[in-house]
Amino acid sequence: MDLARRIGELDDLTSDAGTTDIMLFPLDPRAARRWQELARRRSEDWIFVVSTDEKTVLAVDQPSEAGMRDPAAGVIFPELHTRLVSWWLIHAWRSVDLAQDAVYSLGRWRISSAAVAVRALIEEAGCLLVEGTNLAAAWAEVKALPPDPITRPSSVRSKLHPILTRTAIASRLKGTPQDLQATNVLTYVQKLARATRDGRYIEWYDWLSDASHPAFGARVALSSPPIVHGSEAFTSRTYARSPLALQSADGSVEPLSNEVAFYAADALIAAGSVLCDLLAHALHLVDDFGLTTGAAGLTGRLYWRDFKPVKGSRPCPCGRAAWSRCQHRWGQPAPSISVPQAAIPKPASPIM
Repeated sequence: MDLARRIGELDDLTSDAGTTDIMLFPLDPRAARRWQELARRRSEDWIFVVSTDEKTVLAVDQPSEAGMRDPAAGVIFPELHTRLVSWWLIHAWRSVDLAQDAVYSLGRWRISSAAVAVRALIEEAGCLLVEGTNLAAAWAEVKALPPDPITRPSSVRSKLHPILTRTAIASRLKGTPQDLQATNVLTYVQKLARATRDGRYIEWYDWLSDASHPAFGARVALSSPPIVHGSEAFTSRTYARSPLALQSADGSVEPLSNEVAFYAADALIAAGSVLCDLLAHALHLVDDFGLTTGAAGLTGRLYWRDFKPVKGSRPCPCGRAAWSRCQHRWGQPAPSISVPQAAIPKPASPIM
């Protein structure tokens, strides 16, 4: 119930959210000059930034007045912030969908569906942990750079752009370039287990994978444990699409254990709780980048979390504290990504 409440709050925050991101592709200087002339004839506002070796140009339209005054920041910071926002929203929407589907399925004893959803939820938690940690480390490094309005934007992009590109388009589909091969999901699960110091994630994932495929786990998901006949000559199982119980001769009823359902429920609570915490930390990172760089004030585009800096003791747009306490300034510490350890107590007795 606590997890359902937290997921509900996340759903309220994101259900009506929508955003647009932009991704810059370098132009050669000749193409950039042709486009600059065409934009001028069309009365379009564009800003351009030439690389230090003068071999490529980054360009974007719809700059604000502040972006036109500071083209290096105006080209680069809104691009990176819009991509961070869409990265976070995709993880949040996916987490809400999987968690709510898992809660629904378990509540109606749809064990097969629950196994598939919770298995994916474990992968989602591991992925968000890895990507968020990488982004947080890169942002912490560049946020501490000495002030240089000319070189700092390009330094920030050199650190964040490769990570954001992988998060957006890495895949295991046939034909994907080697440098854009998506991380194996087992790596995510193992890193999640290590970060939380909870080895049950690996056991949970193995069982739920078996139950998600046409294998042993799927066969026993809707059956009783094997019951040995008094003669020990055979065993029997009962199958039903509802919880099973054993009724004795005196009329007493003993509920029968369902390993797959228990694993799904425990993993749902643990992985769902981790995701809620990770998403809160990651959103802090997204907001810190946007408010430190002033990204939203450098573009005329509208997008989700396009907050603009304020001053003094006024409430910070991020909603966490007063502006003076939130440290959305160059040289200040950057938010970190961390996870709770042992999200739920270990069972008092073994399930099997």
